[in-house]
Amino acid sequence: MIAMILAAGLGTRLRPLTDRIAKPALPILGDTLLGNNLALVAAAGATEVVVNAHHLPQTVAAAARIAADRLGLRLHLSFERPEVRGTGGALVAARPLLDRGEPFLLLNGDVLTDLDPAAAVAAHLASGAATTMVLRPMPPGAPFAPVEVDEGGLVARIAGHGREPAPGEELRPYAFTGIHVLSSAIFDVLPAKGAPCVNRQGHASLVARGARVLGHVQAEGSWSDVGTPERYLQANLDVLEGRCRMPGWPFGAVERTPGAWVHPTAVVEAGAVLRAPCWIGPGARVGAAAAVGPRAALLEGSLALAEVRDAVLPPGAKAGAPCVGRLAGA
Repeated sequence: MIAMILAAGLGTRLRPLTDRIAKPALPILGDTLLGNNLALVAAAGATEVVVNAHHLPQTVAAAARIAADRLGLRLHLSFERPEVRGTGGALVAARPLLDRGEPFLLLNGDVLTDLDPAAAVAAHLASGAATTMVLRPMPPGAPFAPVEVDEGGLVARIAGHGREPAPGEELRPYAFTGIHVLSSAIFDVLPAKGAPCVNRQGHASLVARGARVLGHVQAEGSWSDVGTPERYLQANLDVLEGRCRMPGWPFGAVERTPGAWVHPTAVVEAGAVLRAPCWIGPGARVGAAAAVGPRAALLEGSLALAEVRDAVLPPGAKAGAPCVGRLAGA
């Protein structure tokens, strides 16, 4: 099976972090968003993966190569120039690789999750659907456009697009996770040019034509749209505190004291205080007067010279004064 990871977005809400690193390549403790997504598709049975790139494409390519080599995946890179082609346009561009007469996975590269794509593939194959969207219960007050599902578990409307409900029919709203299982049918509805959306011009068009689009609901597991500095901070803390199970945790770090993880290449000077839970990454340094934790992480090459609590220091960041309740440098 082949999979595709969408990694061409600009990540504007995460600036200034995304001025240097594309959002899918951002580190989450000792891995990256892209690395986690490649691990998910590998666990689901994929042996090949396509990753598209546009903004800072060299950072996307580097993160993808590291993860693909680690997981034994054959990697195909699809560079989008001069403009982003949209989620549907990215699929059209990669069609020669993806359209093999069998289902393939598509994941958003800027989401951190431990949901199970393998279960979605199994549900898709059992249902005989043209495509499948992996859904979650809609969080109260969430700003997401709903995916509305009928009593038979089939998608009826996506952000208002699809089919009209029948008289007396009640549709249930769900949040979309960014995980799809697709077949060749998706290429029948996506225009060959432009920047179409795989949801509105893809799934919704199939629904309007009477095709079966399965809404596969996964209520258990962690899911996070890593779109803002606050969400990026929370994503790191979700892994640190065990709410999201990333393969490879604790990423080479050793538990120095209960709940305090230190990478062998990190330096913790005498006098420094570590309070669980905390994670000190490769090449990071904790000064003698610093206190790190609880709920704190020092990513690769960062430096703490003061208190760091409820916070994350991004790669190469320095906390010369107390850093509490925020993502340093953002």
